[in-house]
Amino acid sequence: MQFGFGLPSSMNSDDICRFARKAEELGFESVWAADHIVLPTAGTNQYPYTADGSFSRPSDAPFLEPFTVLGFVAGCTRTIRIGSTVVILPYRHPIMQAKMFATLDVLSKGRLTCGVGVGWLEKEFQVLDKPYADRGAMTTEYLAILKNLWTQTDPVFEGQFHQYEGIKFEPKPLQKPHPPIWVGGHSRPALRRAAQFGDAWHPTRQTPEYVAEHLPYLWEQAKAFGRDPEDITISLKRTLHFTDIDVGESGNVMSKAAMIGTTREVIDDVRHCQELGIQQLTYDFRVSKPEECDRVLEHFAEEVVPAVQ
Repeated sequence: MQFGFGLPSSMNSDDICRFARKAEELGFESVWAADHIVLPTAGTNQYPYTADGSFSRPSDAPFLEPFTVLGFVAGCTRTIRIGSTVVILPYRHPIMQAKMFATLDVLSKGRLTCGVGVGWLEKEFQVLDKPYADRGAMTTEYLAILKNLWTQTDPVFEGQFHQYEGIKFEPKPLQKPHPPIWVGGHSRPALRRAAQFGDAWHPTRQTPEYVAEHLPYLWEQAKAFGRDPEDITISLKRTLHFTDIDVGESGNVMSKAAMIGTTREVIDDVRHCQELGIQQLTYDFRVSKPEECDRVLEHFAEEVVPAVQ
């Protein structure tokens, strides 16, 4: 089992660097940046992970741009993997995204994990002049473009949304054949994208049971695309909060899939995830003070990791 942690939403670069270095020092596998460009002042009922569709973050919550954050974190660290959880592919031109991801992989010396998703917030698509109804088809095509540009010496592509020929795309990523692609989402189309393009299926805010229930469909689709299901890592991202250490409050965590409990309950949950076939867990947590972030990371490393490995 591998463990990753979402980077804090702090606007202080020292806090972000401190967190990433602490995670690296403790031997964790990865740190991750999320992707939102704007949030609606009127709220939303479209968030797929709460019963009423509301998004728990206030509209004025700061979201730093993920490519920039990951470049900064790459410079602060040396060994820990850096990843996006997840970049919304339809928001940005696919060739530009391919270049940004490739650049991150080169500058981090091959430590990038490319987490991608279709997005859910219609208002965000509207202000970015992107067609919300086409987000699934765009994501599928953009994944094909990423792999094409990263692996082909003379890339040529003819798609519904983009076409190109007669170009060179350099530098290629350091990781071969390309950086790992982790496909987010929990719907059947997301599972098909993971089966076709993904090195991992990376759902968020779901229960371990939900993930296990959908694995047979993922494996079926992988075989249909001529792939070995064993080549697809299973990852799950959830909120984590220890109730038996002094690190603030769990806050307004509305997802029923959040892991909120004692250290023993967290250990039991990790073991349960292992038994269900989940190979990587990514956590975020509702604390913001640097010393509280350190405490959670240290407690997890000291108490949870030895108990499950």
